[in-house]
Amino acid sequence: MKKAISLLLAVVLTLSFCFISVSAEDFKPYSDSQFFEYGDYELHYRVIPAEADYKGRILMLHGFLCSTFSWQNMAEAMSKNGYDCVLVDLPDFGYSTRETKDMEIIDREELVKQLMLSIAPAEEWIIAGHSMGGGVAINLAIEMPVNALLLYCPCPQTEFPSWAEGICTSTIMEGMMNIFFKYFTRITPLVRMVIYAATNDWNFAMSYDVSGVTAPVQYNSFGAGMCEMMYNVKPTDMENAGKINCPILLCQAEKDIILTSSIKTQVNEAFPNAEKYTVAGGGHQCIENRADELSNMTISFLEQNK
Repeated sequence: MKKAISLLLAVVLTLSFCFISVSAEDFKPYSDSQFFEYGDYELHYRVIPAEADYKGRILMLHGFLCSTFSWQNMAEAMSKNGYDCVLVDLPDFGYSTRETKDMEIIDREELVKQLMLSIAPAEEWIIAGHSMGGGVAINLAIEMPVNALLLYCPCPQTEFPSWAEGICTSTIMEGMMNIFFKYFTRITPLVRMVIYAATNDWNFAMSYDVSGVTAPVQYNSFGAGMCEMMYNVKPTDMENAGKINCPILLCQAEKDIILTSSIKTQVNEAFPNAEKYTVAGGGHQCIENRADELSNMTISFLEQNK
């Protein structure tokens, strides 16, 4: 048994070290890809400019296991109606820096804030957050003035239990996660089943470009970075959510199997004055397959709250 465990550990370590880091100078995942450097970090982001008369600038923050790709449909719809859309990969996701134990950790909120200041320092932004990104969006709206806060199936982040750090961020766990995301995400039917579960839309899942999901999680030791992120994440400050005084749109999905009823209740109670919308029959990842519906509703909300 000891020999088997030792062999497994050796294989995991060998494979995990095979995932060589690729710098932004060597790699451009999209034609509009840009990288913002701050401290030890490089944030990958994309700008989809307004195609009509300019109405505002929206920062779009993705959910767990996602990237800028998940906002593509909504960003294109919003840009056609006059909004500059800035899509950013949060640290450890998409094509942004993977955190490690030997780097100086900076909160996601601070990194995103510095990116916003580098793009439009004198402008108040509209901030949109989906799922995990909703928790980050809430923190940003507490910390800085924004024109509006758009929340889609938001999931507040909680503090990672200290007792689990040694397990989650161990070399063997991080190596195993690297291997899992590197190879198991190449099983296309499995990926499509996950997309179906997330969207509650079989036809959408079957026609989905799975590379938009699989390519980022197969890139640059994603599994290890995700483990580090889970321990480093800044909890969402729900106690001070009531201090946000901008217009708030809160969208939930009827068939969301990711968020528990208690999480939905927590968010609803934190924003009693928000305009609320339920995506009938929608799944957790409704920002993708129900992009037209959500874009039209969001544009209406923003027009009413100028």
